[in-house]
Amino acid sequence: MPRAIPSRVSRAAVAGAAMAGALAVSLPAPHAYAAESLVVNGDFEQVAADGGIVGWPQSENRDSGRATVIDGAGPDGSRALALDLGSAADKAAVGQDIPVADNTGLQAYRISFDERAVGLSGYGGDLWARGFGHDALVGRISGTTGWRKANAVVLARPGTKAVNLLLALEQSTGRMLIDNVRVEHIDGNAVGANVQPTGAVQLSWYFAAVGGTPASYQVHRSTRADFTPGSKTLIREVPDAWTAEDGSARPGSRYTYKVVALAADGSTLGTTAPETVTTPSVFLDEQRIDVLTATEDREGARLAWRLKAGSKAPLTVYAGGSEVADGKLHKARKVGTFHATTGGVTLSDSACGGATGFAVTGKDGKVLATASLAGLQHPRMGVTDSKLADVRSAIQQDGAPRSTYNGLVSRVAKGLPAYNYRPGEAQASWAQDAALLYQVSQDPAYAQTAYDALIESGRTMPFVNGTAYAGAAALETANAAAPLAAAYDWAYPAWTPEQRTEAQKVLQRVAAYLEVSYHPNFDLPVKQSNWTAVVRGGELALRLAVRGDGPFDLQEYRIPQLIDAMGRHLDTAYSETGWDQEGLDYFSYGLGVGGPGVTGSIDSGIGALKAKWQRPGFASLLLHSSSLQPDKARLQWGVGTTTGALPLPGLIFTQVPADQQAAWLWQYEKSGGGGGAYELLNYPYGVTPQDPDEAPAAVRQALLDDHGGSYLFRNRYQDKDDVLVGAQNRNDNHIGWGGFDTFALSLVSHDVTWAQQPAKNYAKRELFSKPLIDGFPEKRSTDSIAGKGQTLESRGYPGQGGGFVSFDSRLNYEVTKARRDLAVDMRPAVGADSVVAVHDSFADSASHTYAWQLAPEAGTAITFGEEESGARTFLFKKGDSWLKGWVLSPEGAELSTEKGAFKVSRTGKDADFRIVLAVGRGTPPTATASGGELTLGATTYDLDNLRDFDPSR
Repeated sequence: MPRAIPSRVSRAAVAGAAMAGALAVSLPAPHAYAAESLVVNGDFEQVAADGGIVGWPQSENRDSGRATVIDGAGPDGSRALALDLGSAADKAAVGQDIPVADNTGLQAYRISFDERAVGLSGYGGDLWARGFGHDALVGRISGTTGWRKANAVVLARPGTKAVNLLLALEQSTGRMLIDNVRVEHIDGNAVGANVQPTGAVQLSWYFAAVGGTPASYQVHRSTRADFTPGSKTLIREVPDAWTAEDGSARPGSRYTYKVVALAADGSTLGTTAPETVTTPSVFLDEQRIDVLTATEDREGARLAWRLKAGSKAPLTVYAGGSEVADGKLHKARKVGTFHATTGGVTLSDSACGGATGFAVTGKDGKVLATASLAGLQHPRMGVTDSKLADVRSAIQQDGAPRSTYNGLVSRVAKGLPAYNYRPGEAQASWAQDAALLYQVSQDPAYAQTAYDALIESGRTMPFVNGTAYAGAAALETANAAAPLAAAYDWAYPAWTPEQRTEAQKVLQRVAAYLEVSYHPNFDLPVKQSNWTAVVRGGELALRLAVRGDGPFDLQEYRIPQLIDAMGRHLDTAYSETGWDQEGLDYFSYGLGVGGPGVTGSIDSGIGALKAKWQRPGFASLLLHSSSLQPDKARLQWGVGTTTGALPLPGLIFTQVPADQQAAWLWQYEKSGGGGGAYELLNYPYGVTPQDPDEAPAAVRQALLDDHGGSYLFRNRYQDKDDVLVGAQNRNDNHIGWGGFDTFALSLVSHDVTWAQQPAKNYAKRELFSKPLIDGFPEKRSTDSIAGKGQTLESRGYPGQGGGFVSFDSRLNYEVTKARRDLAVDMRPAVGADSVVAVHDSFADSASHTYAWQLAPEAGTAITFGEEESGARTFLFKKGDSWLKGWVLSPEGAELSTEKGAFKVSRTGKDADFRIVLAVGRGTPPTATASGGELTLGATTYDLDNLRDFDPSR
């Protein structure tokens, strides 16, 4: 019979476990400050005559957000701060800086305050402590509650000038009351217990002075306030860390925590003062994705599930062959019916009956989650016997795999100088590459290199010694997590038991930090930001690599949370076309770190992310946007830069559709490849590259994305003379980086970038290729990014890569009319390789200066002003490459250049721009114009009716 076991059980580490002194960090004794609050007006009793809140000068209130002081609202009848929010899209927040008196060394502070929620729905409110080395979320609260105390211990890195406190309410509606905000310098041994609405208790601690160097810390918990730490109160042990999460707390419980510092020999060096907290009576369930895991164990198979919040029992578990893991239950047998939507069951070998596929169904019989049985032997992610056989065969002959392999060999041999990353991340990347070379060559020297680099990564990682860049500790740590996971997984078979134990200590410390790390870009309910991919994806890869090893349990509590975050990220950050608003640099960064966690979950038999990973058309996106120019020029949107290597080819190989795989391989090899570990592992051995110009229509036709408002066009896939055009409209806007993309144009051809965007250099207006109104790239009320554009129509032209789009962006530009009709014709015509015809029309109740601007790459010669059949022309030249433009109906327009950008300007209550662009090499063509029509050769472009342009006629 199946034996049911609750899944939310954490394994206590073995008491007295030692850690090598090389990994220890000795924290300096603090300066002797008085235990007084450093907050100005933390009790909110001081209010300025104009109603301003004395001492809290920072305001991030937005729209319906309000921050006011209310008489009699405090826990003792005194004044209290009220944050009110009427819409979840708005924000209410105030803040102040707490100066650090002496920042020559690491400093520790306790943050505490009283809080109360009143009809607070959604994410809730909190205090965001930021800007000091690692961000902390303190006192997150939601629902309707009485007054309660929130507190945390934070460490300020050396050099920190101030700790910033931001009391914030966002992604919510309702009211949060706050009073008695205190920040106290710590002059003793202390632990902070930060209770979350989810029931997790985030712990952080500091030891001011101990009689030796701590090698590890034991976390103890009891329902008794006066308890003595012992084996019965130990809930976990972490080596030389200062954070950890208690994920085993129960609802409505009052707990007291103590942390004990241990020396390498297991002796006690010190114990913190007790910290007592009460958990919420009902835990907030934020799970949105159903997750099932199936893992081989000594008894047979361990199944564990967590269903999304609101799921109703009973649920039924089925077992069978591989088809069951695909959701096909016609041959499946029923394992059992269960009444917990979060739980697990262990099947004996006889009960498992050789099953390899499992599924969970809801009460209506619908399949909710699937899994394939996965073992825990190493390597378990990315590397298989068949892949290794393919690699070993391929590197014996000329080609991209051999070049990639030789590049890895050279890089590993050069050592750390070859890895230009931050401390910790550089060593982790070195370790990953060496570990892969061990798997391919079976040379134990590579495994030793991987071990040494992994240990050094743990020693130098910034978060360990408090030197992480302010606010970015989570990113810096997660950047190393994924390569550390791969290095551990791939080199594990060659290591001694002692080496495995020491490596596990490094990964324990990383995991202990990541589980309590915070930034709104990944903690808020919206998960689109690259922060989610990096921090949650990096941690997911790590936990998949170590689960079941040494001090690590099967991670049944944490892994579903991380899969949920990554699943929601994949669902919301990337459209069907693969586009995301941040641009190709952050696309490459986010999934470069987070992607191995996604693919690792699939390798681990977890089905939750498989379809989500396959959905976005990443390969098609990159085919349309990455040129074959020597400088690797590419189309821009978001904050993407003008040039860059083909992003993530090794990971894209795992999800490109079968009918596009050969074309993607062609592009990969023509562009010089990527040269990384995953390119070698995931290269499609046995596939013959196919010229994309002979590939299926999905590769050649225009890429149209009405959701984000992104449209990519390409005439061919051959060489540096290929023409690539990008048109953006900013139809959506979400958390994370974004660009001023409304009516933005990106144009690359003939080894020149003719129309660029500024990436993050927003202040350099001369880098925009788009219309500006009164000098603003979008909203005229503020220099901020809008996302309220609308695509009226979009379609591709049959038989070529061009197409037509029509945009309405009056809300982005904040005028009564902002309309763009744009036709991209990618047929050669009288010396031009492609033509772009655009009609932009603006109107408003007030007069404005409208500047239609193109910003070519540096060194481009620009001439303008000649008349040609009634049109005025402009010409960009670089070498024998050219872009020629015609301004139709030019009366009242001023043509000019400024700081390397070309402008067509009009002033008034309305403005129309009818402009045709053509690109090519050699001699530019001559056109004839008549009113709003331009004729090139046999083709006429009617700028007042581009919608009806049909290149097939």
